[in-house]
Amino acid sequence: MSTSRDIPEPLGSLQPIFIVGTMRSGSTLLRLILDSHEDIAIGEETGFMGALAANKVIPNWRYGKEWYGRLGWSEKEFDARLGEFYTGLFSRYAADQGKRRWGDKTPLHSWHMGEMARIFPDAVFLAIVRHPGAVVSSLKKRFHYEAQEAADYWQSTNIEILRHGVELGDSRFALVRYEDVLGDTETTLREITSWLGEPWSQNLLRHHEVQGAKGAPRMVDGNTSTRDPIMRERADRWTSALDQADQDVTRMATSGLAEFLGYDPSGATAPRDILPSSAAGNRRVLTGGRLTQLVQGPGAPPMEPPRQEIVAAEMSKADLVARVRQAEASLARIRARPVVRFSDNVRRLQRRMPRPDGAALLNGIRRRLGSPGVRR
Repeated sequence: MSTSRDIPEPLGSLQPIFIVGTMRSGSTLLRLILDSHEDIAIGEETGFMGALAANKVIPNWRYGKEWYGRLGWSEKEFDARLGEFYTGLFSRYAADQGKRRWGDKTPLHSWHMGEMARIFPDAVFLAIVRHPGAVVSSLKKRFHYEAQEAADYWQSTNIEILRHGVELGDSRFALVRYEDVLGDTETTLREITSWLGEPWSQNLLRHHEVQGAKGAPRMVDGNTSTRDPIMRERADRWTSALDQADQDVTRMATSGLAEFLGYDPSGATAPRDILPSSAAGNRRVLTGGRLTQLVQGPGAPPMEPPRQEIVAAEMSKADLVARVRQAEASLARIRARPVVRFSDNVRRLQRRMPRPDGAALLNGIRRRLGSPGVRR
């Protein structure tokens, strides 16, 4: 019997929308705006790629990486089945919202774009970037990170996003700046909907009203209020929060990429246009093909795969304490193992006895372990 919660048939023309970007880049605001469109459903972040990766690898087992091969499945076949499974989950969510097209917004997925593009071959990726000073300031306040760590995270994550943007091309990748969403809102959002192949909706300009009317939680990912309208002044609030030393650190770590993206690394002046106004009618949306041209020009940052800079995802204090205690208990169990105790005792005796003979060393170890000694 069919019910309203049956998984809908996949609609090949309705490409999934994956919003990526660093944490504190404005990705939640962008999600709320697009989720207010009559045809698009993008709920709170899921981090589902972590679950998908766990489907593919069984930890602590020598055969865990390709376990499905024992059942005659190739990786390509298994990826296709995983894509169908997760598409079904998100499609049902969209159908429950009365919408046709689904998407996801999870900042950590910025490091899974290659895998996502392969498993969801019809998906499109909408990236959002924000001034590095603003991201560093917000990460310091929210997660208590040092400026250097936060700046390195901004740099490496955005290089990773741009690198995949070049690979994905015009039809599957687009980049917008947070400052343009706030400062030139309708122009930017019209370009986004055009690139997505969706009709324009005035709901995008009043997302706070739409989210309130449908009963969305008042506070969502990143402590973002769903009831606040788009406010231009949010773009440069960070300038009073970073001291000069942190601003200098941020500038040193990010200046090349920041300038490439149109930012003044030293302050909150309005970002310059990356695209000329004649570029296919777009002024605010940088697509993958145009990005490819820019990265081949002068002043472009290197596109080598960066080292991933991990910034802790949001976690409650209780969860953090529980994880620390779990790690301490695991370490205690490891240290209690006989082989580890034996190795520790060997190292201690070696430090105390520069040149022990074999019997003396063994007797010393046995005494520590409570065993009978060895006769000479």
